[in-house]
Amino acid sequence: MDKRSRQRIKRILSLLIFYEMTRTEIRKSFIIKMRGDEAVRILMVEDEAPIREGVCDYLSECDYEMIAASDGQEAIDLFDSSEVHLVLLDIQLPKKNGLEVLEYIRRKSSIPALMLTAFSDEEYQLKAFSQLADGYIEKPFSLPVLKARIDALMKRYYPDTEVFTYQNTSVNFSSYTATLFGEKVDMNAKEIEILKCLVDHEGQALSRQQIIDQVWKETDEIPYDRVIDVYMKELRKKLALDCIITIRNVGYKLERL
Repeated sequence: MDKRSRQRIKRILSLLIFYEMTRTEIRKSFIIKMRGDEAVRILMVEDEAPIREGVCDYLSECDYEMIAASDGQEAIDLFDSSEVHLVLLDIQLPKKNGLEVLEYIRRKSSIPALMLTAFSDEEYQLKAFSQLADGYIEKPFSLPVLKARIDALMKRYYPDTEVFTYQNTSVNFSSYTATLFGEKVDMNAKEIEILKCLVDHEGQALSRQQIIDQVWKETDEIPYDRVIDVYMKELRKKLALDCIITIRNVGYKLERL
C-alpha cells in the first residue's frame, strides 16, 4: 500500500471516530416530520448520464423530488444550497471522488447515504464506505430494489411523528387527542404541543425557555418559564409518561428506553 493510500485510510479512521461518537445525537436532531405534500428530496450523484437520468426519472415517478450532480464538487455545492433528505452517491466521480464527498457530508450531517459502486476489489474503500454510509448497491442494479432500499432508509431516519405511542399511551398530534389504556384523556392544546416539542427533539435536553420559544406564538401571552414545570407534571400524571425526564439545572427531555 502506497503512502497516499495509507494517509487516506488514516483520514477515514479519524473521521469514523468522530462520526461514531456523535452519530446518535446527530441522527436524533435530524429526525424531521415529512408534512403533508412535502416532498422527500434525494441528491443523486453519478457521472454517467444514462444511469443518473434513469434513476432520477424512475424515482420522480415514485414521488421523490430529485436533484442531480455529475461530479463531486457539484454534489457538495448542491448539498450546501439545498435541503437534502437522502444521498445516492457514486464512488468514482470527477473532480472529487465519492469518498471525499461523503467525508464532507458527514462533517455536517448524518442524513442517509447509499453508495453506488461498479467495483468490489478495493476492499478498504468499501469498508470505509460501509462505516460512513448506510450501505452500498452494486451496478448494475434493479430500480425497484434501489427504491426498496431508499424506502427502508427513509422509514428508519424519518419516522412518522404524527402519532406518539409509549407503553399504554397514544397521542395523535393532528387531531389533538390522547388515550391511556384505550380510554380518552382530556388534554388542552398547549399540553399536546409541549409533548410534540419533546417528541420532535427526542433524546435532547431542552430548557424551559426553548420549549416556550417553540410552543408559544408571538401573539400569545408569554408565560414565566416555571409554568413549564406545571405542564410537565400534568403530562406525566394524565398520560403516565415516565419517559419525560427532568434534567437538573437544564430542563426536560423525552427518552423512550
